[in-house]
Amino acid sequence: MTAIYLDWNATAPLSAVARAAWLSAQDDAWGNPGSVHDQGQRARHAIDQAKATCARVLCCRTNELIVTSGGTEANALAIHAAAESASANGGNAALILASAIDHSSVLRNAELYGRLVKLPVDQQGRLHPQVVQEAMKDKPALVCFQFANNELGTRQDVSALVAAVRAVSPQTRVLLDCAQGAGKAIIDLRALDVDFSSIAGHKFGAPKGVGLLYVKNGVRLPPLIAGGRQQQDRRSGTEDAAGITALAAALSAAATHAEEEDIRQRLLLESAFARIVRDLPQAQWLAHAAERLPNTLSLAHPGIANETLVMRLDLAGIAVSTGAACMAARGEQSHVIAALGIAPDLARGVIRVSIGSTTTVADLDVFVATYVREVRALVR
Repeated sequence: MTAIYLDWNATAPLSAVARAAWLSAQDDAWGNPGSVHDQGQRARHAIDQAKATCARVLCCRTNELIVTSGGTEANALAIHAAAESASANGGNAALILASAIDHSSVLRNAELYGRLVKLPVDQQGRLHPQVVQEAMKDKPALVCFQFANNELGTRQDVSALVAAVRAVSPQTRVLLDCAQGAGKAIIDLRALDVDFSSIAGHKFGAPKGVGLLYVKNGVRLPPLIAGGRQQQDRRSGTEDAAGITALAAALSAAATHAEEEDIRQRLLLESAFARIVRDLPQAQWLAHAAERLPNTLSLAHPGIANETLVMRLDLAGIAVSTGAACMAARGEQSHVIAALGIAPDLARGVIRVSIGSTTTVADLDVFVATYVREVRALVR
């Protein structure tokens, strides 16, 4: 049984506030929100209140938020919308730009609905504005990038990237994947001036199966799922009142503590890595020089196989990962690490350590000692 959980970028445990909100909504707001009777209107009120809370935290309007089943669906909705609008106008497959380290839900949906061109990043995982600006000459329908990378923790300079897009092609839509930003950093969607932004609730303590898509007012969003015309006929299907209520509770709580958690988590990981590199001088923290999330350590050591190391750590009661959970489950190599262009021997030894609000100094003390022991055993 796992005693120490250090894989928060894969998913966070259900938070106490989210659990309480979910149970309360299941008791009081279980009706169909499309129904006109009292039980249905209780559900409608719960959804409206939850969306208002999310809009306040994310600095947007309530009617700009679409409730989805998660970040993947939110990305698919946005990409489908931009591609369909472009194809209707020009007749050809829509050109979509995305960074080479974007999440697979962006890259694969971009390939499905349009013509994808991947933009290179530097060895810190940063997408540079000049790279975007040079690629804008072909007037893409959509440009996609992350607020922060799920494997490296690298934060992008969103304002500069959006400015690079707008300078050349103001009509091009921008999708910001905030799956690893919401709940970990202060997000002001209005100030960032993006057209779409995706959020996955389970990354910050909400239940799995609920997320949000921000759609700036005035941006067209044709439905990917047709049906009962819920959510302004943008995303059909009976809304999950309990899910969005829990998401709002988790998001609000995470945002309240984001700044203090930023400081605490940075100190925890900096201290842990300092002790690791003291005992293992060849250990490297990938993308350490970049502006980054406070909770993510992309830890590499040459001469080892990361799958083996992850299994040995698991047997010792410590949960970490080789990268994105959806890729690791299939044993696929990380496209994120490949995009950095680092030496293959080092790339094979990368694990992701991601911490959260309940991670303690004692947890990382155990991790450091166990990691050092297991790496030494593997490189003999």
